[in-house]
Amino acid sequence: MKYTAQAYLGALLLFTLLFGGCVTETQESTKSSASQSTHGYVDFKRFKEGRPCAEVAFMCLPESRDKSWQSVPTKDRIEDFELTPEVMRRRQAIVQRWRDEEDGKVKEQSMKLSQISEEFYDRVEARKFLEEMEQDLEKEFPGFWRDVPKKVRYRWIRRAMNKAKKFGYDPKKNAPMVELCARIGLDFDKDPKWELITKFIAKKEVHLGVAIDYIDWTIFHKTKSHFGGVPITDWSMRRAHPGLPLPEKPYPKLNDY
Repeated sequence: MKYTAQAYLGALLLFTLLFGGCVTETQESTKSSASQSTHGYVDFKRFKEGRPCAEVAFMCLPESRDKSWQSVPTKDRIEDFELTPEVMRRRQAIVQRWRDEEDGKVKEQSMKLSQISEEFYDRVEARKFLEEMEQDLEKEFPGFWRDVPKKVRYRWIRRAMNKAKKFGYDPKKNAPMVELCARIGLDFDKDPKWELITKFIAKKEVHLGVAIDYIDWTIFHKTKSHFGGVPITDWSMRRAHPGLPLPEKPYPKLNDY
């Protein structure tokens, strides 16, 4: 009987050594997988780190404290170009001239005059975009600008537009890059916190709007996309993964709507 009890204890010890280690290894593996799935995840608490404040506002962006760029004019000084009534009348005359040329009502302009007209028109459109973008940010985030001078606002927007070049986007047609920078700052690509966002938008097949909706859902708990106001769902966010960590709060399913 004594021998049998010793044998039983020995077998039990052997079982514990063999399979206990496997259980521990499995648990550690599960923990590791869970850790990897949330690696790089940014919630509101982490979002606030390194910012002057937690709001989506110019004064809460890290670059707002850097005065060195705020007084430096842009290369084309577009922030000094005002859309006066005279400027807008000239723009309208140019547009009408182009229409008349297309209709064959007038002969084509000389190459020099045409170039001057195009340069002037592009300058007007660039300034119009700055004003519209400035107003859109204020509308989306009331109080975004506060008492920031207009010229500084326009310089910041131009810097955000130029950020698009780094990722292969057209800076002249990139309101989404401005929207992204308004949320996480101009130098997000230098901040380890936004490493996954940086890698994600660098993919050519990615639309910046997806990254913005992801941030709005995971950090600000918005339920609708800024682009069109459609609900954020598992279908609308299907392109966000596996590049970005799954959100802690699951997306509603498309069929729920």
